[in-house]
Amino acid sequence: LVVGGFCGLGQTRMSDSDEFEYESDDDPYGGGEEEDGDEEAIQIENTFYEAEDNKQNFPEQALEQFQRVVALESQRGSEVVWRFKSLQNIVILCARISKFDEMATRYRELLSYMDQVTRNDASEAINTVLDSVSSASDLSKLETIYELTLDALKATANQRLWFSTSVKLAKLHLEMGDVQKLQRLVRNLHKTCQKPDGTDDVSKGSHLLEVYALEIQTCTLTKNSLRMKEIYPKTINLTSAIADPRNIAVIRESGGKMYMSEKKWEAAYNEFFEAFKNYQETGNARTAKVMLKYVVLANMLALSSINPFDSREAKVYQDDPEISAMANLRTAYENNDIQTIDQLLSNPSYRILSDAFICTYLQDLLRNIRLQVLQNIIKPYKCVSLQFLVKEINVSNEEVISLLVQLILDEKISARIDGTGGFLHVTGASTDVCKKFANMQKWVDAFERIHNGLLSKLNQRQELR
Repeated sequence: LVVGGFCGLGQTRMSDSDEFEYESDDDPYGGGEEEDGDEEAIQIENTFYEAEDNKQNFPEQALEQFQRVVALESQRGSEVVWRFKSLQNIVILCARISKFDEMATRYRELLSYMDQVTRNDASEAINTVLDSVSSASDLSKLETIYELTLDALKATANQRLWFSTSVKLAKLHLEMGDVQKLQRLVRNLHKTCQKPDGTDDVSKGSHLLEVYALEIQTCTLTKNSLRMKEIYPKTINLTSAIADPRNIAVIRESGGKMYMSEKKWEAAYNEFFEAFKNYQETGNARTAKVMLKYVVLANMLALSSINPFDSREAKVYQDDPEISAMANLRTAYENNDIQTIDQLLSNPSYRILSDAFICTYLQDLLRNIRLQVLQNIIKPYKCVSLQFLVKEINVSNEEVISLLVQLILDEKISARIDGTGGFLHVTGASTDVCKKFANMQKWVDAFERIHNGLLSKLNQRQELR
């Protein structure tokens, strides 16, 4: 019994040992491999987030860490989750630290994984990259990025992303002044907004406005005024529930410049004011301020009594030194104060003459002011020396004669120029005054006819009774 019991106990212990050995022999390295695999995944994830923390203040270090993530995950096989995110950050960082060649190379690599991620992830990554690199100083490399994107999108059905990327590339061509590429791309964009018969598809109103905004800027660049006049009415008549105010602002600004070139000052004033409001709505304060200057310029040229600074939108800028100078310029214009106008224009801190567009119409503005001043100077005189007028408005004798001729032809004054003697002979009241009295006489005559008609009817009724 003892032996048997001992043997039984021994068998039992042997069984425990066998079971232990069996469990140990089941997968002697499996658990270790799984743990090692987890450690790799954890290392990749940790490295990615470390790079995320460093990319703002230590871009070079972050770049190395993102590159390490790409290398580590590439060794694991087909997984692209952290690789795709890292490549996106690498492209952005390369643009930021001006490593443009590496930026283009890594972006090609990023695009090669587009079919291995979801459509939303691909679209978000491309949009993020394009928005981030759009401020890159190397425009040729930026052009490469856009072209690579369009090539990659050809194989997909993502029309929306193709359109937005094409618009960005078109704006880059516009900035670079590459007219041929710009015109070709605008034509392609326009085709996507047309029906099979070639007419505009108004259901794509927002896209059409973007295309027309680009085409109008192309016309401005190429000075194609005929095409501008053809396109512009289409943009005004085109309605869209979700029109981007940035496109509306560009269109209105271009329209204002078109009307200025035609000397249609009132129409230009209205267009510039709409452009100003739309730029302000988009938060583009710098361009909105420039538009407000153009608003004031067109307002003065139109001899308008409307003060643009009475509007709520314009009051926001009233304390800005440059805008304040334009407001003072308008006040001086209303008061025909040439000396103040000269002081404001000659002060470099106001930056009025630094704008080439304003300079283009400065002579028109000054001529308008001189015409008004000259007309006021002449009023009390029957005969006035041309030299006296020259000194009063500080221009040459030839300019004074030119201004007087315009006043006479516009029937602002009734006078005769004695070029030999150097005098202006005022022959009567100004035509404006004559017209005023003539209109008053017509008014009196009309009342008299009404009065006589009423008396006649009253007399007829009395006779019938």
